[in-house]
Parts: sequence; C-alpha cells; structure tokens
Amino acid sequence: MNSELKYWYLHDHKLFRNLSYSEIDTLCILKRFKKSKKHEVLDLPFNQKERVYFLKHGTIKLVKIDEHGEEILLNILQKGDLFGDLNFDKEGEHEEFFKVVSDEAVICTFFRENLESVMQRKPEFAISYIRFSGFSFNKIQNSYKNILFKDAKTRLILLLKSIVEKENISEGKYVISNFLTQKDIAQLICTTRQTVISLLNELENEGILSYSQREIAIHDIKEFRNFTQNVK
Repeated sequence: MNSELKYWYLHDHKLFRNLSYSEIDTLCILKRFKKSKKHEVLDLPFNQKERVYFLKHGTIKLVKIDEHGEEILLNILQKGDLFGDLNFDKEGEHEEFFKVVSDEAVICTFFRENLESVMQRKPEFAISYIRFSGFSFNKIQNSYKNILFKDAKTRLILLLKSIVEKENISEGKYVISNFLTQKDIAQLICTTRQTVISLLNELENEGILSYSQREIAIHDIKEFRNFTQNVK
C-alpha cells in the first residue's frame, strides 16, 4: 500500500487535519494497513513500545472473559475511532481484547513516541490532542452518568444515538447491522436481556425502529434525530 493512501487513511480523522504529508508519514509504522475479517480476534501488541491505533473502516468490540469463560462486552468502536493507550504515562498489562464484528475492519497504528515527537514540533497539534483527549475523557464520564442517573430506556436510546451519529446520514432509513446481541446491549447499558427485549419492543411499537435477529432498522433518520434531540 503506497504512502499516499496511508496519508488519507489517517487524514480522515479530525485530529490529523493540520498535519503535513511528511508528519503523517512520520507517525505511521506500518507500510501496509492491517485488514481483519469478521470474528477475528485482533493481535494488537499494546505492550510493545505503546502504540496508538486508528480504525479506518469497520466495527470492532472490546471484550474480556469473566471467571465463567463468558465474554463481557466493554465497548464498541466504529470507523474514525482512535484506540489504544492514549495516556503517555500509563503502563501495564491489558487483559481485554478486540474482536471484529463487521465483515471487515481496517486498522493502522503508530508509536506514541512518534506522536509525542510531532506534538513537540507542532504546538497547535498538541492543543488538538489535548482537546481530543479531554473529549474522550468526558465521554467516558458521561457514560458513567448515564449508567447511574438515567433510566434503562434513555440509556438504550443514547446508545443507538451514539452509533447513528458516527454515520454521515441526514435522512432516509438507516440499518444497524446486528453485531450487538441482546446480551451485548444489556451489558452496555447495565440492565437485563429481558429488559432490552421489552425496550426494543416498546420502541418498535412507537414506530421509532424495527428489530430482528439480523438488524436494527431506524425508519427515518430525521425523525430519529428529532426524537433524540432532547435525550441527554
């Protein structure tokens, strides 16, 4: 894969928009992007010189195995997400692992030390990084707020809203391929599987969406955005 394509893979993310071609090229440590297929467990060497990962295409989930051998879903990542250890001072083992849930995922990676080097040469990029990291931290804080202070229906709506907002779709129908099982959704919004079924049925009766084992279909994006506008 050539350098020009590598540049645009990274340049899609707002964090990298102010970097030059050579600065983007400095960040990359792979001459080819890693392509992974559905159900593949990603072999990402977090403990080797601390890397940062960028999901160009597809959807992956962060999971861990509990004491009973069951998968516990921790997070869903979609295209455009950076992931990995973004804290320069943090070290240690990572017990979690990533699994591809879309048909394909495309991931690129770079060393944190290279990122730090670019930040030292380009103060405006350092500011963008700090803002981006702050946004990520606030997002984590807000997710805990949702768990603690929102009812289950609101948490479900906020989850669906966060998935839809990743897509640049302003109108028409939107289908979320059902990479999230009822159990996955229950884990993400901290409720029971039976409650998730009841809530999906309720939203279906309200005409917001339709649900099957294969997909969650939102009938009208514009109406859905209006419906979720005051849900926080």
